[in-house]
Amino acid sequence: QYGTLALYDMVVVTEEDLTVEGVKESMRVSSKSADMEANNKVKGVSILIPEDMDEVATFMNLHTKDGAMVSMPGDGEILMSYNMAESFKVEAGDELALQNEELAGGTVVLSGIYENYFDHFVVMSQSTYQKLFNEEADLNQSYVIVEEGVDVKKVSTLFMKEEDVSTVIVSQDIEDNYSDMMASLDYVVILVVVCAAMLAFVVIYNLNNINITERIREIATIKVLGFYKEESNSYVFRENFIMTLIASLVGVVLGYFLHQFVMTQIKVDNVAFDIHVEKISYVISVVLTLAFNQIVNWTMSGKLEKIDMAESLKSVE
Repeated sequence: QYGTLALYDMVVVTEEDLTVEGVKESMRVSSKSADMEANNKVKGVSILIPEDMDEVATFMNLHTKDGAMVSMPGDGEILMSYNMAESFKVEAGDELALQNEELAGGTVVLSGIYENYFDHFVVMSQSTYQKLFNEEADLNQSYVIVEEGVDVKKVSTLFMKEEDVSTVIVSQDIEDNYSDMMASLDYVVILVVVCAAMLAFVVIYNLNNINITERIREIATIKVLGFYKEESNSYVFRENFIMTLIASLVGVVLGYFLHQFVMTQIKVDNVAFDIHVEKISYVISVVLTLAFNQIVNWTMSGKLEKIDMAESLKSVE
């Protein structure tokens, strides 16, 4: 999100066009809110109205998920993020209705959908906003890019000293907060993996134990016939390995669709997730499961060694 999609270093909330030492570029914008309706769904949205649409590319990299640049909206047109488009179930070319608190508004055409993950908003031109709501958009924010090598914190402090500045939002602070939040999820992931490993171990162990117990006479027979330890183990554990491999491959397929379902159920308005799983993750999951199976086999090999051939072969029928 930050550094790739959002290229600005900070957002300065002020009614005045201010600049301080260390600022390289700034863009005046207006941030408004309105209710949007589409497909019988009404939801409040944030509207971003840049002073000059030609400057937007310097501060925001608006492109599709395929990497194609999104053209700036013309009169009567808007842009919105994928997260918002999925929420309203709309596509490029669809019409949407916008209405503000004064009940002024009208319809607009969705001209493009851009990739974004935090703080979703509708982008429109000043002329479109004026025609919709019969008022000019007051420029109440500035997107700021500082000069290379300049301390962003220092520049933000200089802005906060200005009387007309109410808030300074530093992109790096937001990035750090989200990073800390996502890092805390790593512990949850580790806990889930450990619990899954324990469950896999218990299930495979029990299956092996039942298998050996039910086939104890058969195993005793092959030992009597002169099978070595490695041959006996291979005879018993080979089918366990094959079943575990088949189950792992089936689980990978089912897991893919389960992951897609879970991720679609945890969507929130302000945050979107890039839903994908690295190919190496599938390989690791299968390898780990097979490793758990091998550990169980090593554990159960001792039980095979302890089978009393004479007692096991005694007739009980």
